Amino acid sequence: MKHISTVIFDLDGVITDTAEHHYLAWSSLAEELNIPFDREFNEKLKGMSRIDSLNMILEHGGLELKEEEKTQQAIKKNEHYQKMIKNITPEDLLPGIIDFMKGIEQAGLKTASASASRNAKLVVE
Repeated sequence: MKHISTVIFDLDGVITDTAEHHYLAWSSLAEELNIPFDREFNEKLKGMSRIDSLNMILEHGGLELKEEEKTQQAIKKNEHYQKMIKNITPEDLLPGIIDFMKGIEQAGLKTASASASRNAKLVVE
């Protein structure tokens, strides 16, 4: 019988939730581009890369941009997002996660966190 020795936690959505920050950053960018954007449309972007999300927003708004303009807009969105996540505090941890992680530690298991986000280090800090 195999025993669990290590638990790996996904950062976003398990330890903390940055979805609202992404929504606000995309919403701000869409507003600048005069593209209608709401929470329902934002749900379609979850799990997508930044450039794929931007492409969906542009398509939704019937707007075409050159590749270099898309890159600049994606950078602008990420800069806005990064400004917001600098304000994340331990208060932004999801309910119960600290007690759960302490329980795992007390059980003698190793822990690690993982994330596909390029901004994970900022969130952890």
